[in-house]
Amino acid sequence: MDISEALDMSGHEAWLESEQENDFLRKIYEDYRDEMYHVAYGILKNRQDAEDVVQDTFMALFANMGRMEEGSPRKNRNYILTIVKNKAINLFNSKKRLASKEVGEEALEDVFDEEPDAKIMEMEKTEVIGEILKRMNQSYRDILLLQYYHQMDVVEIAEALGKSPDNVRHMSARAKNKMREMLEKYKFADR
Repeated sequence: MDISEALDMSGHEAWLESEQENDFLRKIYEDYRDEMYHVAYGILKNRQDAEDVVQDTFMALFANMGRMEEGSPRKNRNYILTIVKNKAINLFNSKKRLASKEVGEEALEDVFDEEPDAKIMEMEKTEVIGEILKRMNQSYRDILLLQYYHQMDVVEIAEALGKSPDNVRHMSARAKNKMREMLEKYKFADR
């Protein structure tokens, strides 16, 4: 599938305002679609969901062409992969919430097969961390997600967010301290 087909499938017009914009988006699609798919698939573990996330990401890129720069492939890559990861995470979380509402007795039995206390503790901790991240300042949340979930280094984060590496280091330290404080409130700091 090429970029025109991807845009047509979504109901968007395939042609942008200029041929140059269209060529730029086509190049982005050709250069990054496989990597985007692998990132999404790594999170979702489902081919169709990963393809949907890639298509949704291109729709977001199409709508936000001004945020990308033709001469900045590394910055564009970080921006694109951040969008893919966030969309995949959002889809994963929404499916997880839906699945948790539909949990039957059989699924509950699996949870308690081995080390039930450890599994329950891990589930609670994951839920608490998700809640803490939702309540954190957006810039702190972005830095923590990029650093720990997306495995980006300080320089990559700085480029993606348009900040200096020193600024990212300081914000990361403050975000970690804030996370630690909030975890202590939930009594998870020692675990």
